[in-house]
Amino acid sequence: MSGNGTGLTLKGINYDVGTEYTPGRTSRAVWRSDLVRDEMRSIAEELHCNAVCVYGTDLDRLAEAAETAQDHGLQVWLQPRLIEAASEPYLTHLDKAAVLAADLDRRGSGTVLNVGCEMTIFTAGIMPGDDFEARTGLLSNPLGWIRFPLFNRRLNALLAQAAATARRHFAGTLTYSGALWEQVDWTPFDVVGLNYYRLAYNQRRYITGLRRHYRHGKPVAITEFGCGAHEGAAAKGPASHGIIDWTGERPALTDPPPPRDETVQAAYLADLISVYASEGLHGAFVFEFIEPYNPHDPDDPRHDLDRAGYGLVKVGAEDGPTPYSGGSRPTKSAFDAVARSYAAL
Repeated sequence: MSGNGTGLTLKGINYDVGTEYTPGRTSRAVWRSDLVRDEMRSIAEELHCNAVCVYGTDLDRLAEAAETAQDHGLQVWLQPRLIEAASEPYLTHLDKAAVLAADLDRRGSGTVLNVGCEMTIFTAGIMPGDDFEARTGLLSNPLGWIRFPLFNRRLNALLAQAAATARRHFAGTLTYSGALWEQVDWTPFDVVGLNYYRLAYNQRRYITGLRRHYRHGKPVAITEFGCGAHEGAAAKGPASHGIIDWTGERPALTDPPPPRDETVQAAYLADLISVYASEGLHGAFVFEFIEPYNPHDPDDPRHDLDRAGYGLVKVGAEDGPTPYSGGSRPTKSAFDAVARSYAAL
């Protein structure tokens, strides 16, 4: 159980295989087996991880990344994501992912199936709103908070269906990545999974809030935590990317862009890993390894999207001098901080 102060069992990171946040547009335009192999090698050997959460939309990519991770000795947490899906297509997608999880589990790595992530905003039908951005906007609306008991009942009804769907094929460990604002019924799950970001409003009561989840009597894992690499990002946590303006022909940071500061991200991650180890949590998964859709531009601060992202490595735009497809991914200060923290545990 968590809260015994014996360190982290699982030292993990999130790895996106490509998620369709908008239809037909994936967060990983470039997908090559050689890149995946080298990235999983880096996660295992250089970051000193022993687990990876492989998430995304395409099941073939999930399978390839998961098997590659297993080949490098990493425990796989498999998380299919089908953004904006209603309950029926979501459950159909999950059913196929559960078959994959069972196949992976037979390979012998103790695979964990994560049935979803922050589904109040990423799944249609629980909260009102045409898309996840509209639903996210409701989180800051006091009128929206009044309706959260209803939203949580809808969420837990769908999660009960999700667990039952997964169990038709998969007998291993089940979890879910709950958001800060969700009240999850953890009864059908084996691990309490939390996207438990620290930001300005919860900083003073962060540990107290974490400890409330020990009451479930199940292992607790932080399935996402992280921030951007710019001044002020630690106070924003999961909203660090909010400084990106996607409305123009080319995405750009708000003007003026905040100064790049990789030490902010590094200190944030190292401090929280220390907290989780002191609390004796079952595991923690940094968000995240790489984000090709947020390229680094060392010459143009307004187009240095990397400073707004959560990746531990920098990648160049495909039309730039050092494209991701060329294999260039220099590490950031946060990479070194996580590697040191995990190596010491």
